[in-house]
Amino acid sequence: MSSVLIVEDSPADRPFFRHILSQAGYQVYGVVRGSEVPVKAREVRPHAIILDLNLPDTDGHSVCRAIRADPEIASIPVLMLTVRDDAAEILESLEAGADDYVTRGAPGEILLARIRRLIQYRQMETVAVLNEHLVHVGRLLAGIVHEIRGPLAVIRGSTELMRCHLGPDHPHLQWVDPILRNTRLLQVRLEHLMATVRGGRAAVETVDVAPVVREVADLFLKGTDPRGCRVAVEVHVAEGLPPARTDPGRLIQVLFNLLVNAHEAIVSSFTQGRIVVSLDKAHDQGQPWIRIDIIDSGPGIPEALLDRIFEPFFTTKDGGSGFGLYLSREILKEQDSRLTVCNRSEGGACFRIWLPTAEASTSS
Repeated sequence: MSSVLIVEDSPADRPFFRHILSQAGYQVYGVVRGSEVPVKAREVRPHAIILDLNLPDTDGHSVCRAIRADPEIASIPVLMLTVRDDAAEILESLEAGADDYVTRGAPGEILLARIRRLIQYRQMETVAVLNEHLVHVGRLLAGIVHEIRGPLAVIRGSTELMRCHLGPDHPHLQWVDPILRNTRLLQVRLEHLMATVRGGRAAVETVDVAPVVREVADLFLKGTDPRGCRVAVEVHVAEGLPPARTDPGRLIQVLFNLLVNAHEAIVSSFTQGRIVVSLDKAHDQGQPWIRIDIIDSGPGIPEALLDRIFEPFFTTKDGGSGFGLYLSREILKEQDSRLTVCNRSEGGACFRIWLPTAEASTSS
């Protein structure tokens, strides 16, 4: 659901705007004073702001400039509510940073049409920028993988030759065999990494999900700093778990991203915590699924933002990119899978991955 922040001090017009927007399906927030706008906008992250030109403590132009100067909310579209259809007033509003304007007293249909246009245009713009970012990241990763593959193949080949020349009881095998095991593992992981950046459809296959999840948890733990906040990671797997239909490389990317987010949520507020990754069978919409829950003991997600976190470039973290969760959901959607989120009554958040079982995919 899209949300709109109304900045309006008129006791007669506020209910009118709220009614029009609510009837159209928007979640509506409101403030009266211009000084309240930056704080409220950072709190609720609206999709658009309707800003009255004349406010009790300041003018709309000053508020608009303050919005554009704040990097956390600068990208939110602003619809300026002008007193009259005056060219000088409209021009000053646009120069202050407003994206569009509507005159007070205009029909509600005009207000709705302009709000819809602003929100849709901004969403298209952010997705286009995201796609451009992903292209650059993909090229960079592909180049890195290509550079690693060559030396890794030489290491593996030389080690295999060494093993052939050593007898089955040779003491040096204790060093050779671990090298072989780990080079093979690295090659598999490089293929998984390439799967996350290559073009085309996902390479969906029948996968035993539990070993993939354990591999990601192990990799994640090895990459975390044990100093400072200590976060334990547990993997719980239900008995009799059937195989799923998924792209293992892209699933690894999604799982790793969710573990990183869970870890950051915990360390932002606590000195220690726990992440539980739970795998179980489930039924939903008349179909069997593999359900993977990533549960953290962090502070949870503000309810006002719960519906927004999968939007591209939406982030509540300092320095966050804002497209990790969006990309994760899109990756799963490509594979007929889903990603949902909820807050837990006992605290923390739960991100839930729904993977179709191999049996369900065959029957469909």
